[in-house]
Amino acid sequence: MMEVQSVYSTSIKNDRSIIACLLVSRGKYVTDEKFVIDTGAKYTCCRYTVVDKTLEEKKLRNFSDFRLIGGMVEGEYLKFYKYHLNQFTIGNVDMGEQDIWIIFDDRITDIILGMDIPKQIIMVVNPYHQKI
Repeated sequence: MMEVQSVYSTSIKNDRSIIACLLVSRGKYVTDEKFVIDTGAKYTCCRYTVVDKTLEEKKLRNFSDFRLIGGMVEGEYLKFYKYHLNQFTIGNVDMGEQDIWIIFDDRITDIILGMDIPKQIIMVVNPYHQKI
């Protein structure tokens, strides 16, 4: 039998939809942030301070996968680290444990919900009512 979870809806304004998300890090740091839903972004990514203000890049260098992603700041490649969360909740939908990509570069300010996490659920975009 298929499990059905609660439905969450958010409005699209100025071609952007912002949704509240709850994050629980490995260190049990809990935060809620507003993520921009970016259907063109492959990965969920943000600055490290969103998940845990005490993180240090030097501690992740040897223990975490990383990825160079280009085009975010003047076409320059930036280094993102894979970071495992104990819980990621989109609105009121608990997605359980998830991996996201974090960066230590101060030039990155957007908090992006890429399609890596939402693709695990059914997401409907209704342009007529301007809702997701």
